[in-house]
Amino acid sequence: MGDDWTRFRTCLGAIKLPLAAAAVIAMSASASAENIKGRPRVVDGDTIIIRKTRIWLYGIDAPEYKQECSVDGRLWSCGMAAKTVLMQAIGHKRVNCVSKPMDGDKPTDRRQLVLAVCRAGSLNLNEWMVKKGWAVAFRRHTTDYVDAEQTARRKRRGVWIGTFTPPSEWRRQRRK
Repeated sequence: MGDDWTRFRTCLGAIKLPLAAAAVIAMSASASAENIKGRPRVVDGDTIIIRKTRIWLYGIDAPEYKQECSVDGRLWSCGMAAKTVLMQAIGHKRVNCVSKPMDGDKPTDRRQLVLAVCRAGSLNLNEWMVKKGWAVAFRRHTTDYVDAEQTARRKRRGVWIGTFTPPSEWRRQRRK
């Protein structure tokens, strides 16, 4: 019986190692896709805060809070409007955000914002903001929202009703 027991333990050890490795891989994959839930504070059209965690809605870029757009030569506060629209979409609902890793599997960008796809109930806030014209698809992250952007542009929704400087360009101009 001693030899059988030794062979069984050796075989069991050979099985444990691959299972342990698989468990470590699975844990690291789930760690990179963090779930953040709660009632958010809306900062602007693409940024929220849930329990001190600052979250940038992955794949979209909304006008900055102080940014203005133009309709028929008249300026209007499209950044404030984008924030207001996001607040209304969320209402009093809890939001569930799933982080999206990028740049070496880190779910944060260079400013330490968590990048995430967020939902208020069944509403995908990222896609909805682009589809309604209050944000543009941020192609450096993903092309997931390009079709939604084209729909908003074609239907002249949100910022597409007039002219505007893309948010990334507006920020770049302010850094000079």
